[in-house]
Amino acid sequence: MFLSVQQAARRLGVSPVTVRRWTATGFLPCTRTAGGHRRIDEHDIGDLARAIGNSNHLAAQLARERELDVLVDTSIALASRLDITELLAEIARRMTSLLDCHYCTISEYNPAAEAVSVLADYDHSGRRLPDTGPYKLSDYPLTRRVLEDRCTAVVNVDDPHVDQAEAAVLRRDGDKSLLMAPLVYQDRVIGLVEIVDQDRARDFSRQELRLCRAIAGQAAAALHNAKVFAEQARSDHDIERLRSALRSLAGSVPALVAAAPGETLSEIARAACDALGAVSCVASSGGTSAGAFGQAAASCDGGGGRGTRASLVVARDPGGTGDLTLAVTLTATPSEGQAELLDLIAAAGGALLGR
Repeated sequence: MFLSVQQAARRLGVSPVTVRRWTATGFLPCTRTAGGHRRIDEHDIGDLARAIGNSNHLAAQLARERELDVLVDTSIALASRLDITELLAEIARRMTSLLDCHYCTISEYNPAAEAVSVLADYDHSGRRLPDTGPYKLSDYPLTRRVLEDRCTAVVNVDDPHVDQAEAAVLRRDGDKSLLMAPLVYQDRVIGLVEIVDQDRARDFSRQELRLCRAIAGQAAAALHNAKVFAEQARSDHDIERLRSALRSLAGSVPALVAAAPGETLSEIARAACDALGAVSCVASSGGTSAGAFGQAAASCDGGGGRGTRASLVVARDPGGTGDLTLAVTLTATPSEGQAELLDLIAAAGGALLGR
């Protein structure tokens, strides 16, 4: 229910002029009618009246200022974290501390797959918990509503009317209450934040929910920026690797040109290994093959080779003049431009063999 300025003033025990001043500065939220008249939600009036505590208006103003200070401080803290891992930990720390809860989970939302994937799960001491796998929204109707309607939702395990799928998870983990809020960036839902209280059912106040929504909005923007920064860093790293690879390849040209006919395949394999920082390379042509090992092979051997993820990249001479095939083993998925560089080496090597 919305009240006029005069009604709000009587409820708060102040003059209408004071109410107008509070609404003008944002101290007391309000909306306006089509005719421009202020209308104030009685819940906001109730919150302010409780903050005043029948003492003086300074207490209410200080309460609002403290909330503003928290939001400014949180915004600065989140905006300064460009490393995604550090950012996730900071979001969880802020949420658990400000809402006096035990756990915070930050997840990513995939609308196309209608699934949610956990990015990180922290307890209130900052300890990161083991990540859990993605889950389908079809199994959790309330989570779907939070994401699609962009609203907050509270689940108390002892409430018989709540989503039983969410309540079952709370019972399984021994928790009592869950608050969910969407992460929205530029009118697009990108994820979900979940805050869990392990000890008690919670009836979150309007101020707490407002604070949660505000921090979730800041977190969404910070996550987007951190991802853009990470992608740019990866791009810069890939460009530097390509520049290094081209320098290495340029240094290999004299040996390739001077190689004896029986050694050309070996030199091509060595040049490919060195340029791509590969574990090994096998060069094949006309039923003959030769191989080479790179510096990455030593690091794999040092670890016993166990748990090492490798990628095989194959390139063939596009001209077909030398019937050359290169098979290169990398320690990771090929970075930007590496496959194209191998194609270039295959084309150059094929031209040498076809002389």
